[in-house]
Amino acid sequence: MPGWTRAAEVVLGLVSLFAGALVLGYPGLGFFTLVAILAVGLIFLGSRDIVLGAMGTFLPRWLRAADIVFGVLAFILSAIVIASPGVAVTTLVIFLYFALFVRGVAALIMAVAGKMFPPRLRGASGVVGVLSIILAIIFLSFPLLLVGTLIFLLSIGLLFVGIEAVASGVVGRELVPVIGSVKSKI
Repeated sequence: MPGWTRAAEVVLGLVSLFAGALVLGYPGLGFFTLVAILAVGLIFLGSRDIVLGAMGTFLPRWLRAADIVFGVLAFILSAIVIASPGVAVTTLVIFLYFALFVRGVAALIMAVAGKMFPPRLRGASGVVGVLSIILAIIFLSFPLLLVGTLIFLLSIGLLFVGIEAVASGVVGRELVPVIGSVKSKI
């Protein structure tokens, strides 16, 4: 890697490490970070949909109109998220509850109906299904536990990304290979 890229990796890695430590030390900051990530994500999603709807001449007219409508709705939702962070966090809690619950049910169905799979895989799928449903119920019963878990995972993710970026900048090459380049070498 060129020297400026390595320096940028080290600097951005240190910023990520600092942000991860900051979120770990001040969980309230993590709460607002989650809200900001949701709001910014909705803004990007809305922008993408509006641009695709306006410029996507290859799409049918009804799909272009739907993209524009969904883009405007994403902008409205981002404004709601910014104006009312509690609604945003409640939405995250509900989405994660449903995701865990549906994942648990799917794993249980695979454990029961997946006769073509080996018994160990079916058993593991059943255990994962039960654990996912239990976690969903716990997080629905104690939403602050879910928020705390999300904040903790955010800080740990920032720390790991920072460590990898600093190490990559110091070594001068990517430490985690890109999947496509690994396939081509095999």
